[in-house]
Amino acid sequence: MKSTSEMIARTLFTIVFAFFGMSAYAQSQSSGILETIVRNFYKNEKIIVKGRQQLLFLYCGKANNNEEIFETLQDLKLPADVVRKIRSQVKSDVNPENWQAELDAIYAKDDTKIRQKINDCLSVEQYQEQRSRLNLNNQRLMIVSKPILFQNGTKALVKVAFYRNIEHNNGSVLLMENTASGWIIKDQLNSWST
Repeated sequence: MKSTSEMIARTLFTIVFAFFGMSAYAQSQSSGILETIVRNFYKNEKIIVKGRQQLLFLYCGKANNNEEIFETLQDLKLPADVVRKIRSQVKSDVNPENWQAELDAIYAKDDTKIRQKINDCLSVEQYQEQRSRLNLNNQRLMIVSKPILFQNGTKALVKVAFYRNIEHNNGSVLLMENTASGWIIKDQLNSWST
């Protein structure tokens, strides 16, 4: 018969392994989601070279979700239990996070020069300083929310917004699907602009 301390140690090991395994899985999912979004929205951007102004920046933080996601849920007509889980996740997932680990994972396997299209990620304040210093009105900051995974991690909702200044912004909620070849954007929902 196993001692109590062995059973406790084994239980703790299982809990820690499960936590880190789930954490690595979630980061892997987020990395794939961010890679698809970045490749889609950066595909027409030119590579950054000396003397060329880069127009599209990435917000470092993972934006928390809000009511826009709930409006999207109504349009998707998902089962009530899925909607409850998503609502609960949105309300409880308010800790600050950033995209740096996912960007590093994208850069580690970058074969399409996407790294050369993205400047360092910026905060809103850094972006505003950059914009006012260069006095250009065509720059934009891409803000990507925390992905909401559902249907056993095969689908995700991700809000993407482009911030130019107080008056000119746009965005939508992306419905994404995890396929055999990776994450794809299935639809852009609740599009808006100011």
